Amino acid sequence: MAKEKAQLKVKKKIWFPIVSTSHFNNVEVGETFIAQPSTLIGRNVSYNLGLLMNDSKSQNVKVTFKIKEIKDNRALTELVKYEIASGSLKRMVHKGKEKIDDSFKLKSRDGVNVRVKPFIVTKSAANRSILTALRKKSQELLADFLKRSDYEAFFQDIIRFKVQSIMKKELKKIYPLAQFQIRILEKLASQNTHS
Repeated sequence: MAKEKAQLKVKKKIWFPIVSTSHFNNVEVGETFIAQPSTLIGRNVSYNLGLLMNDSKSQNVKVTFKIKEIKDNRALTELVKYEIASGSLKRMVHKGKEKIDDSFKLKSRDGVNVRVKPFIVTKSAANRSILTALRKKSQELLADFLKRSDYEAFFQDIIRFKVQSIMKKELKKIYPLAQFQIRILEKLASQNTHS
């Protein structure tokens, strides 16, 4: 009887730190109190990019990490999403300017499928043909970026605003821009990738 009771004893819960990817020096982005660490795999945790990088310019951006494995009593993650807060995007659009919101799927050089949602604001009012040209060119340029870049490297270039500044410079050749942002970059699960 005592043996049976011992077998039924609930496994002790312990704290597991959730750490960021090596690009952010494996800093802790959360922790969880759990008995069965394997149940953490596949869970997402979001964190403010400004805090992560100690950069106030990124305070309106959150990045999402997905737990991929448990190692040395720590939950290790991968980057799966970059997202700008909608409130900060609204503040970028003023009267007399045009806004382009787009969304499309692309594939990186290392075969990772992503959804990219660029956000473009012109400096002044523009006709439909200019907006169409800007939309088309942004898709072409981003597809080209990803063809030449691995997913991880592309994500880092977005975080460092390298892609955004190159895109703005290129698109300004079509029409003057007030803003070019990546509103969302999201890694897609393999079953959702066929478009």
